[in-house]
Amino acid sequence: MKCKSSWIYVSDGSKNMNIPFAIDGVTIGNDHPTYIIAEIGINHNGDLKLAKELVDVAAKASVHAVKFQKRNLESLYCRDLLENTDKYEQQFQYMIPILKETELDESQLTELKIYAESKGLTFLCTPFDILSARFLEEIGVSAFKIASADLNNYELLACVAETGKPLILSTGMSYWNEIEQTVSMLKDKNTAFALLHCRSSYPVWPREVNLKMINRLKQFNVPVGYSGHDVGITIPLVAASMGASIIEKHITLDRTLPGPDHKISLEPYELNRMVRDIKVSDQAMGKEKRFLLRGEILNRELFGKSLAARCRINAGDIITEEKLTVLGPGKGLPPSMRESLIGKRAYRDIEKGACFIEEDVAGKPSREFSNRFRSQWGLIARYHDFDAIMTYKPKAIEFHFTQNDLSRPFTPPGKYNISLIVHGPEYMGERLFDLCSQNEEIRSASLDLVSKTVGVTRTLAPFFTAAPPKIIFHPGAMSLNSKLDVRVLKRQLKRSIEEMETNGFEILLENLPPYPWYFGGSWKGNYFMGAEEIASFCSDTGMKICFDLSHAALYCNAKKKSLLHYIERVYPYIRHMHLADGYGLDGEGIQIGEGDIDLASIMPCFNNYRESWVPEIWRGHLDNGKGFIEALSRLSVYDL
Repeated sequence: MKCKSSWIYVSDGSKNMNIPFAIDGVTIGNDHPTYIIAEIGINHNGDLKLAKELVDVAAKASVHAVKFQKRNLESLYCRDLLENTDKYEQQFQYMIPILKETELDESQLTELKIYAESKGLTFLCTPFDILSARFLEEIGVSAFKIASADLNNYELLACVAETGKPLILSTGMSYWNEIEQTVSMLKDKNTAFALLHCRSSYPVWPREVNLKMINRLKQFNVPVGYSGHDVGITIPLVAASMGASIIEKHITLDRTLPGPDHKISLEPYELNRMVRDIKVSDQAMGKEKRFLLRGEILNRELFGKSLAARCRINAGDIITEEKLTVLGPGKGLPPSMRESLIGKRAYRDIEKGACFIEEDVAGKPSREFSNRFRSQWGLIARYHDFDAIMTYKPKAIEFHFTQNDLSRPFTPPGKYNISLIVHGPEYMGERLFDLCSQNEEIRSASLDLVSKTVGVTRTLAPFFTAAPPKIIFHPGAMSLNSKLDVRVLKRQLKRSIEEMETNGFEILLENLPPYPWYFGGSWKGNYFMGAEEIASFCSDTGMKICFDLSHAALYCNAKKKSLLHYIERVYPYIRHMHLADGYGLDGEGIQIGEGDIDLASIMPCFNNYRESWVPEIWRGHLDNGKGFIEALSRLSVYDL
């Protein structure tokens, strides 16, 4: 590492940088989990054994990184100060001996780096001088942390910036104009960096913290965090809830140990609580995107109101105030759209009490869309909307059955040269369908439902002649309050597969989400979610899957895994697909382009896919499949 011995900086501040950035594969920035640094600093008191114990504490709490400090005291202070401390002010008389006693040598820091990484932690260290920065670069640190005292030390900053490594910079004891100048300098050098709001006082009292500086620092368009010298965990939690991308806190084994930083440090149980609560805060923060939860949508329909026809309205009639009323459910045009509806000419017959829909304002909808798909695209239908869905002329139809549908008579009005897919029920009365259940009554009832679904498929099959039917089931393995044994679940699922009577139809198992939505309760998935367990099961049994893109994305979000790698692993086993966007950990079935899946990078995975698929947008069937058709339109830009 070569550093300039002298460096002067002048900038007009015109350059900008791209954020976020990553340290050891962990992304830091808005819309990413809070990056947590356990600051060990000099709390090891110069004892390598104690330093390793603090690393263990940090690893147990599941922080991202531990941070130490490195000084070359001879290059930092004049000889007289180091040798004749008593001649200087009290703070020097106090701190210089402590710094001498606690400074770990280079071999010890190298050993700590190896130890921290063996525990799954990133090793960070603050260099207070250029010689220390050179050493840290030589041992291969992934990023640098610069202390508040060096925010205006351009020589050190330039030296570190030249490594190309990310930089985390505290802003304590600095004036605003100094922060501006340093930010401009780092941006001109195209350095990836973050700013930490900090108050360099030990301790800093809540009235002095001034967390609103987090929002002000965000104007620089770089990740912003908080480095705390406060007591306890309240202030860091508030900072995280304000959108701090990084939280740095000192840790200790015992606050009564000698040394300047122990008293403001977190003991192990506090660190565990802080990390736990920050994770909760991250989940609660979400993103600046408004969408309705499934429960909200259902309650909106149940308790909301719609504009409805007070009397029958014939196609061609003018819609007037006298012809309108407001009724539940909230499945149609909201009452706030009254003025937009009045004066429109009805394009359809509207029965008394029927809800108005958006097209009654916008005009008769077109059933045309750009169909350039080479694969077997299809649509989801129920018996009651089959005729309306078939007007779009899909290449495949997927019937989604409830338990009650299996006993309802239905005869298609003709024969169709398209593929038939049947999706089995998810509920058995008030219980969940579960082929993995250890409760033999539930598993037996689930197999009975499989048999009934196969029977209905047998009656439908002659009407859909393009390909042999496929039948989809959810494996189950969901729980409310307990974590289930994966080995048992896999064994039970294999048993269920072996006992199925399939009539020669192809049975597909659908990959499941981590936190599924059912009526009531906080459900958790336990099996058939991860790519490896799915691929392993399919390899062992010869089964194939219905790949649900939204479910896979939510699982990858929850486990911080690559969706691309997931798809590559399960692709050989895919025989049908459900395509929808996803959001966070449990936002499934989102309209294409409205979630957080990077579709531009994901969809090329399916360029050579020629099997069947459907858009599975939640509530997409409403208004004659409006949501489904919108999804098809948005998917038509991809080579599918």
